[in-house]
Amino acid sequence: MEAIDYLREMVAIPSTFPNEQKMGEYCQEKLESLGFSVQRIPLEEGRFNIVAKRGENPTLAFMGHMDTVPLYGEWDTDPYQLTEKEGMLYGLGAGDMKGGIAALFSALGSTTAPVMIILTVDEENNSAGAHLLAKNPEIFSGLKLIVAVEPTEHGTDTEGIMLGRRGRAVYQVNVQGTSAHGAHVERGTNAIEKASELVLALRDFPLKTNTNIGDQSLFVREISGANTSLSIPENASFQIDMHLVTDQSDASERERLEEFLQTHYPACTVELFDRGLPYNMPFYTPQDTEGIGLLREIIKEITGDCSFSSGESVADENVFAQFVPAISCGPIGRNYHSANEYVEKRSLLNCAQIYQELIKKW
Repeated sequence: MEAIDYLREMVAIPSTFPNEQKMGEYCQEKLESLGFSVQRIPLEEGRFNIVAKRGENPTLAFMGHMDTVPLYGEWDTDPYQLTEKEGMLYGLGAGDMKGGIAALFSALGSTTAPVMIILTVDEENNSAGAHLLAKNPEIFSGLKLIVAVEPTEHGTDTEGIMLGRRGRAVYQVNVQGTSAHGAHVERGTNAIEKASELVLALRDFPLKTNTNIGDQSLFVREISGANTSLSIPENASFQIDMHLVTDQSDASERERLEEFLQTHYPACTVELFDRGLPYNMPFYTPQDTEGIGLLREIIKEITGDCSFSSGESVADENVFAQFVPAISCGPIGRNYHSANEYVEKRSLLNCAQIYQELIKKW
C-alpha cells in the first residue's frame, strides 16, 4: 500500500485519547501482514502499546503514537475523511502523527530488513503509554537508534532531523499569609496579594537561554486563594508550567524557583506538582551518534537538503531517550492541535522513501 492509502484509512479511525483501541487493532493487523511479531502491552482496558519486531535482534527502531488530540475549532472539511487540496492532505491526525506512521508502514512493505516498531497511546495527554514501557527497559536492549516519525518542527520547507527536545515540569507555589479581621487589613498579610506579587516577580526569574535545544521558558497556568468569613486570606497558591533545557531537571528547577521566590517573600514554598506520572526530561542526541550521518545523507539525496533542529515541546521521545539515542524525522505539516490540520503530500511521500532507504542501508 502507498502512504496516502494508509493515511486515508488511519484518519477514518477516530483515536482521540483515551480511545485508541481501534487504531491499535488496525496497526497490529497491518504490522502482522508485513511480517512482524506483534506484542500488545496494555495500559488499561481497551488501551495498549504495540512493540513489534521483524528479523533477529534489530538495532534500529521507529516509534510513533496512535492517539490524536480532540477536535478543535471549525473545520472546512470532514476531519475523519482525508481530503486533498493544493498538495495538502487534511484530516485529524494527518500531521500529528498518523502521516508519519502511514509513511513508515509504506516503507516497511518495500523491505524485509530487521527493524523494531514502537507505537504508544496517550502521547497527547501525559505520555502514560511511554512511561509504562519505560518500566521495562529490556524492551530497548540492543537498540542503537530510535527514530520518531513525529512531524519535524523546522519552520523550513524540507525534511530534516530533530536532535532533541525541551523537557517539562509543573510546580506549585504555596504562599502563607496571616489572617486578620477584614476591617483591619493592616494587621494581616494577604496571601493572595503576596502570590500576585510573586507571579509578577517571575518576570525576572533567570531563564537559561541559547542551549542546543533552545531557551527555557515558563508561564503561570493557575492561581487560587480565598477567604473565609470577613477575614484576610491566609493561604494562596499558583502553578508554574516550565519547559526545561539542557542540564536541567524537575528537581534542579524546583530548588532554583524556591530560592528565587523566597528572596521576594520568605513565607512560600515550591513543590513539584504531582500529576501521577514522571515529567518528561530534556534530551539531546549528538550529530555524531551512529546512524544520524547515514540518515542525513539519505534525506539530502531525496530532498536536496537536510537541516538539524530541536523540538520546542515534549513528546514520547523524551521518555525513550533515557534508554536509547533518539531523534525525530517526520513529514511536514501545519495546524497541529487546531482546525484544518494537514500534512504535505510531497513530504509524506518523501518520508516513506527516506524510511525505506534507512531500513535497507542500516
